[in-house]
Amino acid sequence: MIVMTNKTPPPRPKLLGEYLPCSLGSIRIAIQKKRNSKIKNQKVKLIGEILLSEKMISEDQLNNALRRQRAERLAHCPVFASLTSAELSGIGNHFSELIIDTDQQFIFEGEYDPTLYVLVNGKLEVFTHDKHNNEIHVAYVDPVQPIGEMGYFQDGIRSASIRSITPCILLKVAYKRLTHYFEHVPHVAFAFMDVIKRRQEETNRIIQKAGN
Repeated sequence: MIVMTNKTPPPRPKLLGEYLPCSLGSIRIAIQKKRNSKIKNQKVKLIGEILLSEKMISEDQLNNALRRQRAERLAHCPVFASLTSAELSGIGNHFSELIIDTDQQFIFEGEYDPTLYVLVNGKLEVFTHDKHNNEIHVAYVDPVQPIGEMGYFQDGIRSASIRSITPCILLKVAYKRLTHYFEHVPHVAFAFMDVIKRRQEETNRIIQKAGN
């Protein structure tokens, strides 16, 4: 796992409603319904699901908005930034959204987790343990960094643990789904591997500099 720090803040991730052809009033109604469900401890639906169930949008409109949102979010991630809009849309179809609360660990050191994540919003902490099981802070992860890109080439065994510092939104995709896409679009695979190689070289330079 390579953890880099953004030199410039990433753009604010757009909410799904900004991609949907419905009124602001419809969005507000959906948000209120979501809040009411949470207050009543009922199953909380996503805004898109509420708008669809209330027939304020069509299924095609929702799917199109989700594709556009995923593609734009991936466009700001270093390992996908060189892809075209069409390529981002294609690979984005293989991703799904993961929402986690504060102080929730979702990656465990030493465990098998063949998944690539991209942090869209929030802050994560990378940590490990020494031989006495004392926790050691490694780094913080900010948007829009990838998590697990090196694991794609290392059997998916996690080299560290990760938990949320704030509520977070991530995109995730199984390695096997990436492989399936790469097999059909080889030049995207080459672009992905080129970025990983350059990021690894940058990490090595940082480590060498720190050791001098």
